[in-house]
Amino acid sequence: MLLLFKPVITYNFGREKLQDLSHLQPNINHSKKIEKQADSLVISEFIKLKTPALSASIGINNTLIWSNTIGYADINNQIIADSLTKFRIGSTSKALTSIGLGILIQSKKLKPQSLVKNFVPYASHILSEITLEQVASHTSGIRNYGTCFCFPIWEYYNNHEYNSIEESIAVFNNDELLFEPSTDFSYSSYNYTLLSGMMEKASEQKFLPFMQEKVFQPLYMTQTKADKKDQNKENTAKFYEIDNREIKESYEVNNSVKWAGGGFLSSTNDLVKFGNAVLNYKLIDSITTAKLFEPVKLNSGQINGQNYGMGWRNDMYENIHKDGHKVNIIHHGGTAMGSTAMLILLPEYNLTVAVTMNRNASSKETKNIFFSLPHKLARLFIPISKKKIWINQRK
Repeated sequence: MLLLFKPVITYNFGREKLQDLSHLQPNINHSKKIEKQADSLVISEFIKLKTPALSASIGINNTLIWSNTIGYADINNQIIADSLTKFRIGSTSKALTSIGLGILIQSKKLKPQSLVKNFVPYASHILSEITLEQVASHTSGIRNYGTCFCFPIWEYYNNHEYNSIEESIAVFNNDELLFEPSTDFSYSSYNYTLLSGMMEKASEQKFLPFMQEKVFQPLYMTQTKADKKDQNKENTAKFYEIDNREIKESYEVNNSVKWAGGGFLSSTNDLVKFGNAVLNYKLIDSITTAKLFEPVKLNSGQINGQNYGMGWRNDMYENIHKDGHKVNIIHHGGTAMGSTAMLILLPEYNLTVAVTMNRNASSKETKNIFFSLPHKLARLFIPISKKKIWINQRK
């Protein structure tokens, strides 16, 4: 019985006092005024976040224009993080999967109204009539993580190796839906496990090779890959849990149940390459991109509660300009075991910001500091970006 509670035991024993890392400096000290301001911002937020490492990158007009990293990829071995360091990006993986989906929609191999049953023959009758759009927008009613008759008993800490999408879908295949599809919104990474099954059938390829060949390789995203348990860990950060100024390496998990929705590793430079490509239509055209970005409506005619499209949140923010006028930001964040990530796109300014750290965002304060950092960086770089003509697809 005690083995079932291994994650709890792991988190509460073996912790060490968190070192003072405030003496560390970013990898690069830039010379231009705005870049120097960004360097200083990264230092100040790094100290506040008390994270082993913090990485951030900016892209404008399809070019990586600034990047910096500070801290340790591995504290015990004193390995400094740099631009090649890979972090778990958690649910930011959904944005990457979204563009793979866009490729299949653009080539007419999938449609928003495609039914699960026509692409996932092993799906249960419960899932069979759900549409692709409902799956990709979390309006399907599929549940999120729960407990299971497995080791450990919490699915979020799942350590089982799933050898196929079919095996992964079996985790929730026969569970009742939370609500009738399109009547409500409930965020669940299992939606994207099912989506990857549809993508496999449509592309006639396994999901991970498809993403590598159609998305990562064309964009030279050399530091982006699935977070496989036993793969080469070169240039991959160690991941940490921090609580009450105590630190410990995070519980070891296996992400094979959720590659599409939360299982990728990446660097901020790669995420900016990706964001730049999305904004400049390098892989899919403007019409398909707009379909992915547009918040999905419920049967009631109302937009879902998180302004969620197919793999992206689409919001208007007033915190970018001093006068408070609204700016459209397309974004996706992610929390993973011992790591946190955020990717934001500002189409109006053709600007991309990516931020990662190798610690959990365990408190409200930590989350607020981390997830506001991309907005602070965007404010610095907007003056040097050229405003882009952009038609907001939100209704």
